[in-house]
Amino acid sequence: MEKSFLFLVFYSLVLLTTSCKVQKKENIPLREKDPNNPYTACELIEIAFENKIGKIQPYKEYYLRCSMQDYFIKLCESSVKSDELKPFLNKGITVEMEIREGLWDKCNSDFEQVQSRTGKYVVIKRIIK
Repeated sequence: MEKSFLFLVFYSLVLLTTSCKVQKKENIPLREKDPNNPYTACELIEIAFENKIGKIQPYKEYYLRCSMQDYFIKLCESSVKSDELKPFLNKGITVEMEIREGLWDKCNSDFEQVQSRTGKYVVIKRIIK
């Protein structure tokens, strides 16, 4: 009886320790543009702008959803305008683009200091039809 109780306790401990094992998450790198392919196919989406204190603003911004990464589209540096992108909203779009890193909210004509989000963004050179 005592042996079966010890066996049951031992078996329970083994079962608990193996079932609670934390699995290491795989690091998935951000998608980088393939330098051998001049065009990129993504989905064009809109995301509501949320300021630093979490308040959602009344306007939305365009992003390219490429694989698992969403890239902010910096329109002031792009060769395409918002009206040209609208027909592709929530659809697939193929573009010639460049991935850059820097200030999202500062355009070349802004001379004063602007508080801005920073990171990777895309500049669309042209839409491929």
